[in-house]
Amino acid sequence: MTTYILGWDVGGTKCASVVGTKEGEIVARAEWASAATQGPVAMIGEFQQQAASLAGRFGAFDGLGVSIGGPLNMKTGVVLSPPHLPGWSEVPLQKILKDTCASWLSPNAPVVVQHDAAACLCAEYLWGAARASSYAIYLTCGTGCGSGIMIDGQILMGPNGESPEIGYAQLADDGAEMNFCGRNRMGHTESFGSGTGVALLAHKRFPEIFPLGTSLHLVAQRAQEGDEAAVCVVRESARRVGQLCVTLAALFSPQVIVLGSLARYLGALWVEEIQSVFEATALPSNSRGTTIVSSQLGGRLQDLSAIAPVVIKQLGR
Repeated sequence: MTTYILGWDVGGTKCASVVGTKEGEIVARAEWASAATQGPVAMIGEFQQQAASLAGRFGAFDGLGVSIGGPLNMKTGVVLSPPHLPGWSEVPLQKILKDTCASWLSPNAPVVVQHDAAACLCAEYLWGAARASSYAIYLTCGTGCGSGIMIDGQILMGPNGESPEIGYAQLADDGAEMNFCGRNRMGHTESFGSGTGVALLAHKRFPEIFPLGTSLHLVAQRAQEGDEAAVCVVRESARRVGQLCVTLAALFSPQVIVLGSLARYLGALWVEEIQSVFEATALPSNSRGTTIVSSQLGGRLQDLSAIAPVVIKQLGR
């Protein structure tokens, strides 16, 4: 008998509720605009409405998973003021969902609220580029930049459930200035390794070509066309992300580092530059077994990240 898992992918722009299996098949989904400015009560209420409709079709679920941006207490499922979700300050999301969604869940079904980067790593570990790798890292490199880190088959977190926030790590003294959790900074990972950061970097380096408000799509398109300024920006982003990968390898000796959304948007130019920096400068003793690859799950990743933490929990990892 097939059992189903309910998932919620929470984003600042869009949300999706999904129904999937432990084999990684998504059998139903609903997507809607996040309305993030309305705060957590409205967003949770919208998810509950969508999930109730799915429960009417599939019956009791074998678990409920949530993929959401951090900072986050990954032990308790308390959301700690993500910059893209206004009003989500100290929200006990796991407890709220356990209390309000119990009628849709089988007895003892787990409710798991996971940092989105770690949730994506779980999906890549189960069904994608990190399969058979018990030491693995996933870099979101999307709208923001985050990391999920797996050590000996376990997702890394701090002693009080803290989620790793690699976007805050300093890579340079300059770069685009961005707000990170209430602090205006430049030169941190997110300012080089996120879509928002790349677009701002293009404006900072070439303001006469890329005015303020330039989109990542425009930078990517011009780089693909061979525009010298755009190629320069993409390469600078890649070099900094490559340096980050060198540091991560020195610390954790991962078998694989999986690159998220920017690998798709910026393509081979970006990925190959990261690989080149890594091969030239990584510490051999800690990196000889490390490969750097793009996500294998593509457009399926966000949906699968919502159910993957439950599957990992069921496997006892």
